[in-house]
Amino acid sequence: MKSIAEILGGCQMVFGISSDIQEIFEGYVTNEHRTFIQMLQVIEEFLPTYDRSGSLLGRKSYDEMAMIRSCLAKQFLKIPTVTSLRNRLLSDPSLRQICGFSTVPSEATFSRRYASYAQKRLMERTLGPLVSSYLDGRIVGHISRDSTAIEAREKATNTKREVKPKGKRGRPKKGSEPKEKRQSVLEKQLAQSAEQAIGELNALCSWGCKRNSQGNNNYWKGYKLHLDVTDSGIPVSAVVTGANVHDSQAAIPLERMTGQRITHLYSLMDSAYDAKPIKDFIIGSGRIPIVDPNKRRKGQRVLSPAEKQRFKIRSTVERSNSHLKDWLIPSKIMVRGPDKVAHCLMTGVLCLAAIKILQYCILPDLQKTA
Repeated sequence: MKSIAEILGGCQMVFGISSDIQEIFEGYVTNEHRTFIQMLQVIEEFLPTYDRSGSLLGRKSYDEMAMIRSCLAKQFLKIPTVTSLRNRLLSDPSLRQICGFSTVPSEATFSRRYASYAQKRLMERTLGPLVSSYLDGRIVGHISRDSTAIEAREKATNTKREVKPKGKRGRPKKGSEPKEKRQSVLEKQLAQSAEQAIGELNALCSWGCKRNSQGNNNYWKGYKLHLDVTDSGIPVSAVVTGANVHDSQAAIPLERMTGQRITHLYSLMDSAYDAKPIKDFIIGSGRIPIVDPNKRRKGQRVLSPAEKQRFKIRSTVERSNSHLKDWLIPSKIMVRGPDKVAHCLMTGVLCLAAIKILQYCILPDLQKTA
């Protein structure tokens, strides 16, 4: 089966260009180059205005759009390091021309500029307007939600649990004040905005455990990427947390963000999200949750035949995670720190959103050949 890059790259249609684009390039234009050009034309319209304080002294700085294009190229072409990206730009005149460089910057310049993008969450701020624009006026049937493990090359933080004060067991003394029941994370999130809820989740590198489809526990050191995708695999919302954050703690913030960006009817989740506050929030928002029942709970209801049929669509998010890891995220993430890792992952999610929008919204006829 052809990859999406081969399918879209083989299409001669590039927006606003009727002739073959090979005529305007110095080097040979591959299918990857063609797909990257089309992807940039989808993304660039929705990039937020980026103000960078510059100095009047010294050499003139490089063009901001060229640096952003190189950042997207690094992710789209699955280039692991800044050194490899610079070498690719030096040896690939077509890619250098697409990005808009007359001279290639140094590695230090790339690193500083990418760190600035990570701090300002540039790619994350682009994803929302991009998806909202292309899916505006459409009713999305299902949103599938899941997380995937992201391994990192950095030291895990030791997060110690709060030690509860010891007290006597049993009924409290007569006249003593009753203990206040602490709110759970999910209950607290019901009254919080998506930004507040995400801000309270652990974002640092940590150890995580996730049970795979065979029932075995997988342990890793790093992060988690939580993803909401449509029936056609278009990422709508994404959150990056530490690996020790439970999947359910990202469900309510994701549901809020997704609900603000598109109109959908059903939210599909596996048994890790089987919690009453999550279901109540989704129902209160006017949507229907379909959650695989957690087998550990006694007297748990089972999915109806109609719900089981709809639940099969949830495999879309698993394919999207595989697509990200196979094509758009380097096998080894070389950057360190939550901001830089989140920037790397969100750039991959943004590229996937643009590719899926190209495939299903702009060039719908290519669905038959995919």
